[in-house]
Amino acid sequence: MDKRITHAAADKTGLTVTVDGNEKFFSWLWVRDHSQEPGAFHQEARQRLLETFNLGLVPPADTVSVDEIGEELVASWRGTPVSRFTADYLAAVTVPDRLYDVIGSDQTVWDANNATECCQTVKHDDFANDDDVLAMMLQNLRRYGMILVKDVPLSTEASRRVVERIAYIRSSIFGEMWDLKSNAKMADTGATPLEITPHSDGTYNHDAPGLMSLHCLKYEAEGGDNSLVDGFNIAQIIRREYPQAYKILSTVLVPGQYIGDGAYLVAQRTPLRHDVLGQLVQVSFNNHDRAPFSLPEPEMSQLYDALRVFDGLIKNISNQFVFGLRPGDMVIFDNWRLLHGRKEYKGSRHVVGCYLNREDFESRMRMLAKCPMNMVS
Repeated sequence: MDKRITHAAADKTGLTVTVDGNEKFFSWLWVRDHSQEPGAFHQEARQRLLETFNLGLVPPADTVSVDEIGEELVASWRGTPVSRFTADYLAAVTVPDRLYDVIGSDQTVWDANNATECCQTVKHDDFANDDDVLAMMLQNLRRYGMILVKDVPLSTEASRRVVERIAYIRSSIFGEMWDLKSNAKMADTGATPLEITPHSDGTYNHDAPGLMSLHCLKYEAEGGDNSLVDGFNIAQIIRREYPQAYKILSTVLVPGQYIGDGAYLVAQRTPLRHDVLGQLVQVSFNNHDRAPFSLPEPEMSQLYDALRVFDGLIKNISNQFVFGLRPGDMVIFDNWRLLHGRKEYKGSRHVVGCYLNREDFESRMRMLAKCPMNMVS
């Protein structure tokens, strides 16, 4: 523990605590409700056992004490269990929007000029066997939106083992692990040698895949370089230079669809999606998968104009990170932030890919880091 409780004062309404230099107030109902003593909180399942709304009016605690070094606070009532809190726990508690946020707002945006230095590279054996390296690379993935794993063994199972270091694989209409070859066995342009312009995957999913991986198993071809675009960088440019387009892209719902492989999927979201505090959290754009819809004029024309601005910027080579995946290379990237594409090619090229859920990526980062919201060991 590295936080300290330096002051605690009780009155009839609740408890005022100064922890880590910040003063916080907690009502007596909150103090009882958040007790993690065994009778109120299941120690293994990490779930509340207390029936909160059977408590009625909670009186002030009879005693409130803080240990000598300020690491723990205990509130107790006659005839009822105590409520015990660590300083780390109380320091972490804040409004829900930021309490569990491990993505943050300190991302480094990039374009063609600094993309290479932002794409952090790691050797397969280090990523696979060292949790400290894994934690560092996931922080790089969080900050830049992409990482590159080198020297991955040339098999689908090896690819699976790498991504399962982060989380379990998300099954989709393509299965768990899917092959991208020029054999057109999927109803998707990824299974052709045609050029694919930068786009987001899963615009037809209500919950688009959070992460995506591409692992090259075979390359006997000409062309076929991959491209990544930092959607957050594009959003910054639009917000600065085309404010009306930014407003439209942030407020108009655009539907996406997928028809094929025994499925007809439809979902909709704004191309630039913000959280309740106004922070950009997701970029979602796929012109190929945009579903038919119509808005009254002039809204439809305004949307076309805004999408044209966005499309022009992501196709501009100055905003693209273009690189060649070769056998043993695996790129893992944030599908909520980066757009990806591929140049046309001739010959034989085999890439295996998969998706991970956003919440599972976030979960892995929490599990690799100190988690002050866990009071019990």
